[in-house]
Amino acid sequence: MNATKAFLLVVGVIILLASIGLLIVGLVLYGANTSLADSQGFLSSPNQKFTSTSYAIATQNISMNVDTGIWNQTTGDLLTLKITASSNNGKNVFIGVANKDDAQAYLNNVQYDEITHLNFNTGTTANVQYTPHQGSAPSAPLSKTFWAASAHGAGTQTLQWSPQTGTYWIILMNEDASAGIDDTIKLGAKIPLLSTIGVWLLMVGFVALAVAIIMLYFGVRH
Repeated sequence: MNATKAFLLVVGVIILLASIGLLIVGLVLYGANTSLADSQGFLSSPNQKFTSTSYAIATQNISMNVDTGIWNQTTGDLLTLKITASSNNGKNVFIGVANKDDAQAYLNNVQYDEITHLNFNTGTTANVQYTPHQGSAPSAPLSKTFWAASAHGAGTQTLQWSPQTGTYWIILMNEDASAGIDDTIKLGAKIPLLSTIGVWLLMVGFVALAVAIIMLYFGVRH
């Protein structure tokens, strides 16, 4: 075997392995964002129950760094989050997203539970750990205008939010700001870019596979 054939075989095998990796990753990304998504394109968690005897449940310090200039797209093209909530105790629900500073000021000296660990499971109740914060009752959430996104009312309520760069809190309450929360929550995320990346990886993977087959053919040809 001459040096040229050896080179073609070695490089062909390397490209073949790389192409298989690209095809697998591309297929996973494209499949996850199509076959596993709901009718609106969201990948969603199972319905999980959240309860608290306090006035609010808060997830703190969610950092978002969205640079839409790189992709020349809006944030909605990059990421949309969806939170669906329905009450189990007959009270109207409130879901709000607020800038960190506004949320801290709003819940200052308010009795609420901070989510410090969350794990969705196959049951109906989320595996969640809280850090309690002591205080009194808050003002009604509908009296505030700082919410980056919010949803409220009777029955099932859905919040959709395309985040901007910043640090946010997500707050779950009763609409009347009363104590005692018992809601069923579903979280979802839509990332259209995943399908685009998946398609490009599949295309590159097929091209690399073709190149590898050609190189291997000439490498073993007598």
